[in-house]
Order: sequence, then C-alpha cells, then structure tokens
Amino acid sequence: MMKTIRIVKYILLHFFVLLTFQISYSQNKIIVDSLSIEMEKAKEPSGFSNSMLRSVRFDQAKLKFIMVKCQIKSKGEYRTEISAFSLLDTVNKVRYRVADYLGYASIIGFPEVNPYRKDKPQDSKKYSYILPQYNSDVIDVFDQFTMKDYKDFGVPIEFGTEKNSDKSLIYFGKTTYKNFRAELFFITLKELKNSIYALYYKNSKVGIFQIE
Repeated sequence: MMKTIRIVKYILLHFFVLLTFQISYSQNKIIVDSLSIEMEKAKEPSGFSNSMLRSVRFDQAKLKFIMVKCQIKSKGEYRTEISAFSLLDTVNKVRYRVADYLGYASIIGFPEVNPYRKDKPQDSKKYSYILPQYNSDVIDVFDQFTMKDYKDFGVPIEFGTEKNSDKSLIYFGKTTYKNFRAELFFITLKELKNSIYALYYKNSKVGIFQIE
C-alpha cells in the first residue's frame, strides 16, 4: 500500500513539473491581431544597439537597459506596431516604453529602424534628416494602452546641445516586415528591486521573466 502511494506521489510530482514547464512556455507566446509573438530572450545589454542612441548619456547609478528579443510572424495583412510593446515591472508598478528597436527579417542586410520624435524640433531648418523626424500622422500606440495602477516611464533624448536643449521622447512606427526578429530595448529604473517583468503587446501579455 505504501509503495503504491509513493508511486502515485512520484507520478503526480512529475506531472506537476511538466505542467509547470508547459504553462511557463505558453506564457512566452501569444496570438494577437493576426500576429504570433514569441519572447525568446531577455537580458541586460551593455548599451543600445542603435548608433543613434548608443551615445545617449544617462546616470548609470539610476538607470539600466533591458533588451527583450522576440520572434514575430504575421498571419495576415496586419503588421506589428513597435510602439505597442511595453515592459511592465509588476512588483513596483512601472510601465516602460520601447526606447530603441532593431528588426531583422534576414541575416543579410541592415536592420530596420523606424524612430519618430514626439515633440517638434526647436529649429526644424537646422534639424538633421538622419535623426528621428516629427510626424503627427504616425501614432504612438504606447499612449493608447495605459495600465491601471501603473506609472508610465520614458527618458527624453537630447537632440540639441547643452546651450540649446532640444529634448524629446521617441517612439517607433509600424514595421514593414511580415516575419522577423525584434530586439526591443527599454530604459528602466535601477533603484527598483526584486522586479518581475511582463512584456505586453497592446493589452495582451506576451511573457514574464526576472533578471537576477
């Protein structure tokens, strides 16, 4: 009788472990808006991958980067809105916007970058065309999906000089790719501890993770 009980406990334990793995795995992939979004990796990179933002100066005692890599496939005509992604600190109730993005549709060629600035430049005549442009026709989807009890956080980028400041938040437009790998970079608050992060697309959770 005792041997039978031990066998049943063994089977139940392994079933629970397998079930836990399956639940964890399923939480890293969603189907939304005819898109399949799978979160593959999350880590703290040494800096931004985009040359435009790599030179951004920030207080490393207060801020840090988190990069989330996703595999995205479109099952229809819909294309991914990059600014619809957000990273939630579910413990400290902070919602971060995408601060940098690179999209790879193939191994060969340059990655996609499609940034826009939210505020008009101080002097549009002197503003370089190689920097993110202001375009009111391109919607920042991040603002359309606020989360209750969460505080939105973003770091304005300085495009001017110390003497003539020209700061603006940036956001990213709709991708042209149907199937691609997205590298999403977030600027997060370093002082917040024990964070458990959740990656969202619009109001749908893609996956959760914790960085030790």
